[in-house]
Amino acid sequence: MNTFKLKDNSLAVCKAIVSSNPQISYFEIISHQVGLNWRQIYKKDKEKLEHLNSAFTHEQPHTRVRYNREDFKNLSLENLQKTKANLVWSFTSRVFCKDGKYRHIPMMNFHSETASINNIVTAIQCVCGDKPGAILNSGRYFHYYGNFLLDQNAWIKFMASFLMPCILVSPRYIGHRLSDGYCSLRLTAEKRYKPITPTVVYIF
Repeated sequence: MNTFKLKDNSLAVCKAIVSSNPQISYFEIISHQVGLNWRQIYKKDKEKLEHLNSAFTHEQPHTRVRYNREDFKNLSLENLQKTKANLVWSFTSRVFCKDGKYRHIPMMNFHSETASINNIVTAIQCVCGDKPGAILNSGRYFHYYGNFLLDQNAWIKFMASFLMPCILVSPRYIGHRLSDGYCSLRLTAEKRYKPITPTVVYIF
């Protein structure tokens, strides 16, 4: 049974997923800097080619915090907002389970400038079938959370699948996430670059 509601914020969605999957033992949230990304700074192909060296920069999180499922229940958005300028908090997909193994919550950041939410819904259904989940409006793009777990091999296949249409996600997002070994999606807002807290606009 899906526990999401329209207009839920991203923290409420993550709490619902943790609550719905009792095998989850603990997980991490991270704080990281936000600003204009490489694709926004270098919009034309010529500019990208002239700045190839900077394309390989991979910044690490500013802070990591581990939560168990009980402590996470009491976390509020107001507490998370108390961070330095240009930093936001994000939830990470890799969760550690009671059987001693880690798995992933399916998460994706859709960066397309041209795809509609209907296109995104179609893509998610192609990859995930009829499994429960939600799409959130992040202000500029859309975030997806699935309310189920993937093992490592299934997660890599999940990530690769969204590269196939060539238009829905940024290959840079996939590259960063594969490099880190987990997905991350934003929980909090930052008034200059990320002024909107992601909220649910579609439920599977």
